[in-house]
Amino acid sequence: MMFSNSFKIIPILIFSLGIFNFSFSQEKFEKESRIKTGEVPENAKDWLRGAFGESGKSKWFLEYSQTGKSYEAKFQYQGHYHSVEFDSLGNIQDIEIEIMESEVAQEVWKEIRNYFESEYRQVKVEKIQRQFTGSKSGLKHFFKEGNSEAVLTRYEIVYQGKNELWELWEAVFDDSGKFISKLKVQIRPVDNLIF
Repeated sequence: MMFSNSFKIIPILIFSLGIFNFSFSQEKFEKESRIKTGEVPENAKDWLRGAFGESGKSKWFLEYSQTGKSYEAKFQYQGHYHSVEFDSLGNIQDIEIEIMESEVAQEVWKEIRNYFESEYRQVKVEKIQRQFTGSKSGLKHFFKEGNSEAVLTRYEIVYQGKNELWELWEAVFDDSGKFISKLKVQIRPVDNLIF
């Protein structure tokens, strides 16, 4: 009799774990490790050369995050740090360029600042990145010819927000500064390699 009751508990336990897992899906975690160029899918390396030319100073990383495994090239180009992310098969996902607050249009930054002021008592901005997504050909044309019709531009901002306690967040805003989404960052500083 006791054995059959334990089978009734298993579905409840599985359901509970599913809810528990879903509640943590709103957090961001990343772990990066440096890899050799030979470990990167050829199509990722080919795309990077086609869009940015021969950039011998690119450093490649293998990244694991809440969305899975990806490859990331980091390099400096035209005075800015670039990060180009590819999925596990070597297909382009997005390009992020680190920028200063002064490089964001004033009306866009005002909209972003209004969001921060409505949500937090204090905010410290850690990093601002302009993020570009689109098809592999659209992104390549954008960086070679400046054609932005097929490219979606957003801002990704890493910041500390304080109400009762300081917490680290990553938020995404559209090209006009309107809030889209945010994730609470759960990462140790040693997990991410900067250049």
